[in-house]
Amino acid sequence: MPLTYTCAQCGGKSYEQFSQTQVRCLDCNTVSEFDSGYRVIPEFQLIEDKNVLDLEKKAVFIAAPTGKRLANYIIDLIVVTLLIFLIGSIFNIEINTAKGEMTDGGLAIMLFTIPIYYMIMEYNFGKTFGKFFTKTKVISVYGNKLTIGQCALRSVSRLLPFEQFSGLFFKGIFWHDSIPKTLVVEDN
Repeated sequence: MPLTYTCAQCGGKSYEQFSQTQVRCLDCNTVSEFDSGYRVIPEFQLIEDKNVLDLEKKAVFIAAPTGKRLANYIIDLIVVTLLIFLIGSIFNIEINTAKGEMTDGGLAIMLFTIPIYYMIMEYNFGKTFGKFFTKTKVISVYGNKLTIGQCALRSVSRLLPFEQFSGLFFKGIFWHDSIPKTLVVEDN
């Protein structure tokens, strides 16, 4: 037979459960003792050695808007381009031909520089120069700092054909986010 609550003051049957044994009548607001079988949800369990609640603060992450993602891309593209030309000049490697086409040496430097730049920056700082500027950061989908494996997979994923457009079809989640299970979020 299920338990039913009846208020001793007004006879009301509707109540709000506060704890395992405490209820408030919704008709007259009287607080009384009644065990409906309600149990405290796990996030709010009492600590055994103290009579206080052990509340765990849950982190809330806000996804970076597409405009900031575009700004990140443009800023990082400029930085990577400068790095490619810097490396080319240090090692005396021609980057472009007279017709403006990329040489084999320039292509090799680009395929090396892009993943290394992103991997080093995102592993060490959780950000690239673009993310520093737009106040965003990259985290794992579980809210943790990225592992080196996630950074490597994220960096290599950027080299996939049409990757820059993948976020347009998947609600702002690009392949370099979804493949390594990462998110770009606001950094407050």
